[in-house]
Amino acid sequence: MLTQLAAALGVLGLLTVVPGPDLAIVTRRAVVAGPRDGLRTVGGIASGLLVWGALTVAGLAAVLAASPVAYLVLKLLGAGYLVFLGVRTLRQHRRAAPSATETDTHAHTAGGSP
Repeated sequence: MLTQLAAALGVLGLLTVVPGPDLAIVTRRAVVAGPRDGLRTVGGIASGLLVWGALTVAGLAAVLAASPVAYLVLKLLGAGYLVFLGVRTLRQHRRAAPSATETDTHAHTAGGSP
């Protein structure tokens, strides 16, 4: 039992220090939107990990492992949320990007060639 706990803690420690997708997300947010937004991203990631850890301790991981239906529902909810975030991001990007006619108009008024 003690050997298994030590091995689990060792793996957990290794996974904690290895850079992963979280690092890429935080780096991107900090570079694109500034350090304040990077810190908010870190807070969101840490909050999510804390909630997941608490739910795991409470036994949710065992329930999901024992119930394929519950696991499927959770995966579908997560996928739906990611689709929602993607659509929202695309809509925001489309609103923020200048249209081709606006770019052409600025080029003609600035003396640029058509």
